[in-house]
Amino acid sequence: MKKVSIIVPIYNEGSNVSKLIDILLKVDNIYEVIFSDASDDGNAKKIIEANGFSYIKSPKGRSFQMNEGFKHSSGDIVFFLHCDSKIEKNCISSIINAYENGVSFGCLTVVFDDTRLLMKICGFMSNFRVNHRKIVFGDQGMFFSRELFIKLNGFAEIPIMEDYDISIRANKFEAVTKLDDRIITSSRKYYKGYGRFNHGKLSFIGILLNMWYMQVYQHKFRAGSSLEDINKMYYKNK
Repeated sequence: MKKVSIIVPIYNEGSNVSKLIDILLKVDNIYEVIFSDASDDGNAKKIIEANGFSYIKSPKGRSFQMNEGFKHSSGDIVFFLHCDSKIEKNCISSIINAYENGVSFGCLTVVFDDTRLLMKICGFMSNFRVNHRKIVFGDQGMFFSRELFIKLNGFAEIPIMEDYDISIRANKFEAVTKLDDRIITSSRKYYKGYGRFNHGKLSFIGILLNMWYMQVYQHKFRAGSSLEDINKMYYKNK
């Protein structure tokens, strides 16, 4: 059977680490899990290693962390998983099956953990984007064959939109395949920023603003705007 290396970048994730470990312990066909940590402390190391998973320290920045995790991996397939996401019991088996049927670049079907209508729409649009624009974001559980990831020279070590960038580059070799298996993704990023619009009765405005600006960032990236400017805009809004 082919082997999948799960790579999880973490940065000051707190209890999310133990929650993800509890989920992974129930998933079939786990070969290796590598937590790539850029946190200010090493508090996660003990619980990660106690459960038989690998822990490495990495420079800060998701692209750096994921590339560093890849260097320590040995699976035929590399699966990049956010720490605040949840995968299903048969997820890895489905990824292996897809690989054995010729898939080198894929993702899962995203569902947000917030069941309100706006977040359901956001999940629908995320999956629509994969199906029709062939663009994948990191919270959708990207996976690559080892060979393709090497051809791509990994993630571009840039401050933002490394998932968007690699998705565009990977599609030049193979159009992304979205599996039916679900990934339950945290909606927490939609509630950050925009002051009074990120909680309570006005939180729907914050969600809409986040959705709008995500389109703005993509447009700026495609138009060739500097990543520094996009990054500044992103953190200004957070």
